[in-house]
Amino acid sequence: MNEKKSSFPFSMIEAMMPMYPLIALMGWMIVFIAFLVGLFVLSPAQAAFFSAAKAVREGASIGSAFVSANVTWHVTEAWVPQFKFLGLGFGLMAIVMALGTIALRLRRMGQVIASHIPEKARPTMPPIPISVKVFQLGTLMGVMILMLALIIGIVLAVGAVPSYWNHSIANELNPAQPGSTLLAQLGVVSSFGFWLNPLRMLGMAFLFTGITVALTVIIGVLRQQAGVLVKFYQHASSTL
Repeated sequence: MNEKKSSFPFSMIEAMMPMYPLIALMGWMIVFIAFLVGLFVLSPAQAAFFSAAKAVREGASIGSAFVSANVTWHVTEAWVPQFKFLGLGFGLMAIVMALGTIALRLRRMGQVIASHIPEKARPTMPPIPISVKVFQLGTLMGVMILMLALIIGIVLAVGAVPSYWNHSIANELNPAQPGSTLLAQLGVVSSFGFWLNPLRMLGMAFLFTGITVALTVIIGVLRQQAGVLVKFYQHASSTL
């Protein structure tokens, strides 16, 4: 029994589903890289910045070790969390694809069993439930949102964040006047966490929803196959 091939982007997603071990490995690698960046870049930068009294580090001028450490600290914090969540997203995506692979194999197994049933008693295969497309699209949306969050984090890490923090805190940042470029940059670096973090959570919500829907698809397939076998048994028993 050959089924009609799914349209784009569902065909692409179905072609990727057997690759879930590689996607999971990629997710683990991203999370591990984020851990290394935190260990060898972010942590030393914070340690270097807080190694002196407040008056010393805030009075340091541009080009000093304290200002450089402060820039490294804030730049790293702008993109590493987004990078880490993308790795977690790939891990959840791998789970969804593994569940989708199970559901697909169960359906194919049902088709093989049905093909061995006499044509007069052969049940009609039910159509692919719409929930399959729901979890596929939900997973795709979740990963795309996490990628968008990472792109935004990178843009901030090479733009407003270093531009603002690469100044002396006491001599330039604190005395900044209303309408200045520094205060405009401060508004950006102080506010992006309030909307970028929820954006990441939205992506994760799509992925967790995809997992839940994929599990319901598997349960539905198993119930349908059990019902088909029961009906075939009843039909076979009545003809004896």
